[in-house]
Amino acid sequence: MKESQHTMFEHSEVKVRLLNLYIKKYLNILSRSQAFDRVQLFDLFCGEGVYANGGEGSPIIFLKAIKDVYFRNQNEGQKTIKVDCIFNDYKLEKTEKVKSIIEERKLHYSFLGDLRFKNIDYVQALPLVVRQISIVKNSKSFVFIDPYGYSEVRASQIHSILETKKAEVLLFLPTQHMFRFEKRGTPTALHSFIEDIVPREKWPNSHTGIDFIENLKTAFRDFLENEYYVDSFIITRDKNQFFCLFFFTSHIYGFEKMLDAKWEIDQEEGRGWSYKDPDLPTLFSPSASYRVNKLEVFLLSFLKEPRTNAEIYVATLHQGFRPTHAVEVLKAFATQNKIIVTSNDGKKVRKNSYYINYRDFCERSDRISIQLI
Repeated sequence: MKESQHTMFEHSEVKVRLLNLYIKKYLNILSRSQAFDRVQLFDLFCGEGVYANGGEGSPIIFLKAIKDVYFRNQNEGQKTIKVDCIFNDYKLEKTEKVKSIIEERKLHYSFLGDLRFKNIDYVQALPLVVRQISIVKNSKSFVFIDPYGYSEVRASQIHSILETKKAEVLLFLPTQHMFRFEKRGTPTALHSFIEDIVPREKWPNSHTGIDFIENLKTAFRDFLENEYYVDSFIITRDKNQFFCLFFFTSHIYGFEKMLDAKWEIDQEEGRGWSYKDPDLPTLFSPSASYRVNKLEVFLLSFLKEPRTNAEIYVATLHQGFRPTHAVEVLKAFATQNKIIVTSNDGKKVRKNSYYINYRDFCERSDRISIQLI
């Protein structure tokens, strides 16, 4: 067994921190929606729940988040929602350990939802998960895949989950190991993984671990086409050792909420996390103006022709930024007399009102148009 499977290192803590931030946002939104009665959370490599050094794994993170959201909503008189958890690991001793910890810490009650444990091989479990997601009415699902490697993981599996239009996926990949093997004669496992996404001859060369992640994210996006949203969160364990979480969803609001979670952890770039060693260079060479400068450059090109508030909202998210970042840049452009804002509905546009948000995206997608002067 690898040491990382029984000892929680700092980079693993960041992985579950992002999971915790997002799942709380996810449950908060769904519990307030009248369209859903139930949420299903699938953890397909759940492990033992708690590491030997006391670190809490994904099953514990899930259950704590469920309790927190349920009791807060109950105290505030808000709607509560049932959340079913399906914890799977092909090793029985691991799920038994999780079960005993849950009972010992009183982390679950029947009124919160169902709690089920499975011991099924990942490849065999996938079609069962897809079927379960599909048949449960008025529900949404979240699938966490944190494998003990990557040999069995395929993009086509992710696609089958997304095709239900009822689920989101968070996938962890040991991209540093994948990149290292790419440079040493591609092994069968990596060859099969890549061939599932793109013809091998079309796979670009990766000069660094970061390049490999960006190439993989682009390949995922091309494979899934414009119907789905794909994002990444890079985790650095040591100098030049990059691992990555990939997020997949068919819903733009879920995409926005994951970006929110990323920016809460990485307030400079919203891109990733690295161990802060004063003797090592910073991961992405950030500067205080990174956020503004990168988005400014994009919008200076994007706004050469008129763009609606909805188009700017979508484009901003695809660039990895939050709507508030776009508003910040647009306000600066307005101060510098660089843009003209035109009302498309005949109503007067208030100063510094750009309607770059999900609600206006749904209800008033073309309320205004913005263009460089």
